[in-house]
Amino acid sequence: MASFTPQEFYYHLRWRARGAQPGAHATRTPGSGADFAGHVPFMDNPDPRRLDLRASLRVIPRRYVVRSFFERGAINVYAVVDVSASMRFAGNAEKKRLLAEIAASIAWSSTRHGDAFSLLACDDKLHQELCSPPSHRRGQAQELHRQLLQAEIRPQAGSTALPRAVEQIRASRSLVFLVSDFHLDASLLKQTLNSYSAHDVVPVVLWDSSEYRDLPDWGWARVRDLEGGGERSLFLRAGLKREIAQSYLARQEELKTLCRQYGARAPFFVEDKFDAGLLTRHLLEAS
Repeated sequence: MASFTPQEFYYHLRWRARGAQPGAHATRTPGSGADFAGHVPFMDNPDPRRLDLRASLRVIPRRYVVRSFFERGAINVYAVVDVSASMRFAGNAEKKRLLAEIAASIAWSSTRHGDAFSLLACDDKLHQELCSPPSHRRGQAQELHRQLLQAEIRPQAGSTALPRAVEQIRASRSLVFLVSDFHLDASLLKQTLNSYSAHDVVPVVLWDSSEYRDLPDWGWARVRDLEGGGERSLFLRAGLKREIAQSYLARQEELKTLCRQYGARAPFFVEDKFDAGLLTRHLLEAS
């Protein structure tokens, strides 16, 4: 297999990290970082290098004060990936290959930020053989890319373990990338988003243009429910094609609304091809 180089993207937190591990994110922990916290009495932090004479002259009663700063820290970043039967879909792209590429990009980018990365893969169960604990280990991006490409996706497997996977995430607030096509029924989708509401969640939605946009205007087509296992013939026509496209647009708006409702970030839609630059823009604009 040819060597794989993951794409790198950048992210910014809207909240302060609490980890003791040094990193790139703002925290509430006093330390020697560059984030100005305020002034404290000299005797509370007797460091002459941080003495602020001008601020000391303004303090009543008169006393020497020094500048205090917040430390910078690291967080845990999780990729919770959906390996249900719908990930077997191949149209203008292979969803499983796209899933592997995105998960590897998350692993690569988080370790480059100095954060620990963990992978959780599930369908109707959590697949321990694909999961990895939080780690700064180099090379894990390429390794998990290979593992996900080689993973066997079970026919007719659903996504019911997605909300339960949160039990594997550490209690401290983490950045969670939830990667799925989100072809979930309403109750499971709400349950999933609600279960991760204590964390900073980025839904990454994998769609293929051949699912709804690149359809023929006329003729018979054989359609199959990858998770339910059913098949049927469908006579395509221009009106039905428009209805299918409109249903996907409505689904986009529904996902956006539910993400706001449950405190997740706006979903990032990936169609046919993953572009790390677009994900960077999405994450930085949202923050």
